Amino acid sequence: MAEVLSFYQLKTKRDVTLEKKLLRTLSLQKVTVASDKFTKKLFPFADDPAGIMSDGCIDFAIEAFLAGGRYGESRKYGESFHDLKKRSFYEEDKLIEEMTGCLQSWGNMFRMEQKTSFLYPFAKDFLSMWWQEGYRESEKRHKLRLH
Repeated sequence: MAEVLSFYQLKTKRDVTLEKKLLRTLSLQKVTVASDKFTKKLFPFADDPAGIMSDGCIDFAIEAFLAGGRYGESRKYGESFHDLKKRSFYEEDKLIEEMTGCLQSWGNMFRMEQKTSFLYPFAKDFLSMWWQEGYRESEKRHKLRLH
């Protein structure tokens, strides 16, 4: 007898496969350099020998990249970039809020208190950049018929 899978299991399996394909194209060196530059811009005098801030920013960048890649898959159905961006607003805003909270706690850890209103635009720009990078990668995979 064949195994019966629910739609949730099939979607999860498809998402994992897509994420693996997208992660193969992501350069860890590029993400590391971008996150180091980002943390140095926000906290120029912070000494982070353990790499706590950089590792955290790398995690957020990868999450934003994968989110953009997942939404980029919908592009093949004719949805425009702006429509996809609107549809992903809730997920992206949640990620930005989480990153802003982490940035604020890292600033407190180094006694460099920053207000959330100051950190929010930086987090939004950083994550938006990686979301668009994931979207472009997904769009490129579709154009090259690598899906």
